Amino acid sequence: MTRKYAVKYKSKSKMLTTPEAVANTEKEIAAIDLVKSVKITDEGQVVAVEVAAEEDFSPVMDKVVNVFRRIDDKSEVSYKFGLNRDNG
Repeated sequence: MTRKYAVKYKSKSKMLTTPEAVANTEKEIAAIDLVKSVKITDEGQVVAVEVAAEEDFSPVMDKVVNVFRRIDDKSEVSYKFGLNRDNG
Protein backbone atom coordinates (compact mmCIF):
# COMPACT_ATOMS: atom_id res chain seq x y z
CA MET A 1 0.00 0.00 0.00
CA THR A 2 1.19 3.47 -0.92
CA ARG A 3 0.66 6.85 0.70
CA LYS A 4 1.75 10.26 -0.47
CA TYR A 5 3.07 12.88 1.92
CA ALA A 6 3.70 16.59 1.46
CA VAL A 7 7.13 17.93 2.36
CA LYS A 8 7.38 21.59 3.32
CA TYR A 9 10.83 23.18 3.44
CA LYS A 10 11.69 26.19 5.56
CA SER A 11 14.32 27.21 3.02
CA LYS A 12 13.55 26.97 -0.71
CA SER A 13 17.28 26.52 -1.33
CA LYS A 14 17.11 23.12 0.42
CA MET A 15 14.50 21.72 -1.98
CA LEU A 16 15.49 18.74 -4.12
CA THR A 17 15.89 20.60 -7.39
CA THR A 18 18.30 18.25 -9.18
CA PRO A 19 17.74 14.68 -10.39
CA GLU A 20 20.79 13.66 -8.38
CA ALA A 21 19.38 15.08 -5.13
CA VAL A 22 16.06 13.31 -5.74
CA ALA A 23 17.78 10.01 -6.60
CA ASN A 24 20.05 10.15 -3.54
CA THR A 25 17.12 10.87 -1.23
CA GLU A 26 15.01 8.10 -2.80
CA LYS A 27 17.92 5.70 -2.35
CA GLU A 28 18.27 6.65 1.32
CA ILE A 29 14.53 6.19 1.98
CA ALA A 30 14.42 2.92 0.01
CA ALA A 31 17.10 1.55 2.36
CA ILE A 32 14.77 1.92 5.37
CA ASP A 33 13.42 -1.39 6.67
CA LEU A 34 9.84 -2.14 5.53
CA VAL A 35 9.94 0.29 2.56
CA LYS A 36 8.95 -1.48 -0.67
CA SER A 37 9.33 1.56 -2.95
CA VAL A 38 9.59 5.35 -2.87
CA LYS A 39 9.00 8.08 -5.46
CA ILE A 40 9.80 11.76 -4.89
CA THR A 41 8.21 14.39 -7.14
CA ASP A 42 7.62 18.15 -7.34
CA GLU A 43 11.18 19.14 -6.35
CA GLY A 44 10.99 16.99 -3.24
CA GLN A 45 7.65 18.40 -2.11
CA VAL A 46 5.74 15.12 -2.56
CA VAL A 47 7.00 11.73 -1.44
CA ALA A 48 5.11 8.50 -2.16
CA VAL A 49 6.07 5.62 0.13
CA GLU A 50 4.98 2.02 -0.40
CA VAL A 51 4.95 -0.50 2.45
CA ALA A 52 3.40 -3.95 2.82
CA ALA A 53 0.96 -3.20 5.64
CA GLU A 54 -0.84 -0.23 7.21
CA GLU A 55 0.97 -0.65 10.53
CA ASP A 56 4.34 -0.22 8.78
CA PHE A 57 3.71 3.46 7.97
CA SER A 58 4.34 4.78 11.48
CA PRO A 59 7.87 3.38 11.99
CA VAL A 60 8.81 4.07 8.36
CA MET A 61 7.60 7.66 8.37
CA ASP A 62 9.46 8.41 11.62
CA LYS A 63 12.65 7.60 9.69
CA VAL A 64 11.53 9.41 6.52
CA VAL A 65 10.97 12.57 8.58
CA ASN A 66 14.55 12.25 9.86
CA VAL A 67 15.86 11.99 6.28
CA PHE A 68 14.16 15.26 5.33
CA ARG A 69 15.25 16.93 8.59
CA ARG A 70 18.87 16.23 7.63
CA ILE A 71 18.23 18.05 4.34
CA ASP A 72 16.44 20.97 6.03
CA ASP A 73 16.24 20.92 9.82
CA LYS A 74 12.95 22.84 9.76
CA SER A 75 11.23 20.68 7.12
CA GLU A 76 7.78 19.24 7.80
CA VAL A 77 6.43 15.99 6.37
CA SER A 78 2.66 15.64 6.57
CA TYR A 79 -0.09 13.39 5.27
CA LYS A 80 -2.47 15.18 2.91
CA PHE A 81 -5.80 13.55 2.08
CA GLY A 82 -5.96 15.35 -1.28
CA LEU A 83 -2.74 13.71 -2.45
CA ASN A 84 -4.14 10.26 -1.66
CA ARG A 85 -7.60 10.40 -3.25
CA ASP A 86 -6.59 8.33 -6.27
CA ASN A 87 -4.61 5.74 -4.30
CA GLY A 88 -5.75 2.16 -4.35
